[in-house]
Amino acid sequence: MTVLKIALTGGIACGKSQLAQIFAKFGVDVIQLDNISKEITAPKSAGIKELIDAFGKKIVHPNGGLNRAVLREILLASKSNQATIERILHPKILTKMQEKIETLEKPLVIIEIPLLIEGFKYFFDRAIVVTCHNKNQLERLINRTNIDEKLAKKMIAAQINQEERLKITKLLPSDIVENNNTVSDLEQRAEQLYQKLINL
Repeated sequence: MTVLKIALTGGIACGKSQLAQIFAKFGVDVIQLDNISKEITAPKSAGIKELIDAFGKKIVHPNGGLNRAVLREILLASKSNQATIERILHPKILTKMQEKIETLEKPLVIIEIPLLIEGFKYFFDRAIVVTCHNKNQLERLINRTNIDEKLAKKMIAAQINQEERLKITKLLPSDIVENNNTVSDLEQRAEQLYQKLINL
């Protein structure tokens, strides 16, 4: 059976996960790449071994689990660090994602992906881009993660900006979902989009 593979992307704290949860309520299969990332960096995994080789044992807890806060600091410290982490993790994430898609039996799958990584786009049929105002994004990130404004701005700056993100609409058939209002408004937009997608 052919599965329509849809990338769900958007900036941090713009509402990707929220939208993914709504689609899951409609019965859509949802794959979250953040969860795959956790799988491939589990204790004793190849992913965590390569990260330790690159950055030392400071990135793991005493129990061997990945210290995500430390890895985040390393990633944000330089573009070189970010590139190294992506080189280690992205191929493994992609392989695991393909394995999961091959087991699905529904005609539609949504893959929640923090950024539509160069190369990943060739594996999708469509994209959904969640956007929100910069002010809303900053406020949500601070409230969600209980971090200060300086770190929140640094985390947002480490990602591609919205203008760059929207370039995907030129590469794939895409739908843009603005998430600046209430949850019920987002649910209504999701319902309309779901009806469109299942009737393609």
